[in-house]
Amino acid sequence: MDRLYLVIIFRQGIEADFGRAYLSNVCVARELHRNGLGYDIVTKSKIVAKEWGITDLYVHVAVDNEPAKNLYMKSGFIHENDEPAWQARFLDRPRRILLWIGLPCTNEL
Repeated sequence: MDRLYLVIIFRQGIEADFGRAYLSNVCVARELHRNGLGYDIVTKSKIVAKEWGITDLYVHVAVDNEPAKNLYMKSGFIHENDEPAWQARFLDRPRRILLWIGLPCTNEL
């Protein structure tokens, strides 16, 4: 593999608080697992978020996805809350936890 493409898109809703962003669908091909690529993607995402003035970055992780939880915890994210079991059943998906990291503001005088 001689090239790596990284696409960073921060989603913001209508009337969003522009200091917050959500990191979505971070994926690494199975054959590239365990080589630091996921950590590099998350690190670059945090750098871009800070440059854009984002102060709060969030990500959801399936409760049983230990490798992803470990990656985000290693990257400084902390547990914010758990998705209720009824909600996961209603939406027909695995339960998720919400993780958060605060990013220092670089725009302060």
